[in-house]
Parts: sequence; C-alpha cells; structure tokens
Amino acid sequence: MKWLKVYGLPKLPLFLARWAMKLGLPGPTWYKWKAASAGTGVILDEMIRAADDLGYNGQKVGQLAMSRIGEKQGTDLREQLGVNTMKDAVDVVMLANRFFDIEITLTEQDDGTYTINADRCPWFGGMGHDGVPGWDVKPCAAFSTYEKAMVQAINPNVKLSYTEKRTTGGQTCRGVYQYKDKELGDNVEPQTEFVGLGRKPKKVEAKAE
Repeated sequence: MKWLKVYGLPKLPLFLARWAMKLGLPGPTWYKWKAASAGTGVILDEMIRAADDLGYNGQKVGQLAMSRIGEKQGTDLREQLGVNTMKDAVDVVMLANRFFDIEITLTEQDDGTYTINADRCPWFGGMGHDGVPGWDVKPCAAFSTYEKAMVQAINPNVKLSYTEKRTTGGQTCRGVYQYKDKELGDNVEPQTEFVGLGRKPKKVEAKAE
C-alpha cells in the first residue's frame, strides 16, 4: 500500500487522500484526531526552534507556554468538575496523554503513590513509530512541564516527578505521583506558579539577503 507522508501529520493511505480531495470530504474522524494531535506537537517543536533562532532559550519558552496551558486547564477542571485529589490529578493527566495518542499503564503502589509508564509514545519514535521530526528533549521537557502545571493547579500538594525519560536514554517514560506532605493529603488550596522565562535577549539584527 502507498502512503501519503506529510511533515507533522500521520500517514494516510494515498488512495484515501485522493478520494477525499476528489469528493471534498473532510477525512476519517480517526485521522482528524491524530492530525490535530500531531499538529500540536509540531507547533510546539517549531516554536522552540524559532525561539532558539531569535536568541531566546527555546526550551524555556516552550515550558512557559505549556505551563500556562496546564495551569489554566487544571484550574478549570478543579473549579468546574471538582477534581482535587491525587487520583483525580492522575486521571486528568492520563486523559491528556490519550488525547496526544500516548498510551499509559497506571500502577498504584502500596505506599499510596501512583506510577505511570508510557507503553506507546509516537512523539519520540520507537515502539513501532517514526516519531515527530525534530522531537527531542526540549519539546518533551516542555510537555512534561504542562503535565506538572496541571497537577499543581489541581492539587498543589501532589508532586509529579519523572524517574525515567526516553529522550534522555531511558527505556520508557515513567512518572511518579506522591504527596509532598502525607499528613496534609488532599486538603490544600490551589496556587499559581508559572515557569520563569529569564532575561530578554539582545536584539537580533536581520540578515541582508
């Protein structure tokens, strides 16, 4: 079978692409979902590269943007759905991961902590996938900041830490959820704490063509 391969988009059978164009169809629902997910990742990746080109710390720019999104989404979920426990935070992040086509296995430990493992992640490649071109530790770190900010907004007493990441040589991506203060538990009020961007770089002169 021949495939249509477009930067930033999932593969699509070539005959389906031609058929959709000829008939003016929007394409299969599953493809639109995957295209939206992949497109979001490409935008994040290119935003980081563009910031680097302009003299900024692209990773910090990506982390700031994703932190703001995570904080706002977490706040909305807490206020409108009443999610505030550690298990709520875990469930919300797992839902976000499914939207980005990441499959997660959740394990509850005897000490009350939760561990998640990425069984399939199309972003970095491997696991039967090519990955998003250019996707490396920078966009991955920005996405992790998004998850941490969402957890912080839902329950500031819950700490999400990553004990292994595939972008830094690990065999999987593993996140651990635990209370910062076990006695306090879920009895906390939300707080806002954005990632800092740092100093603005010096003006970059445009190159003459």
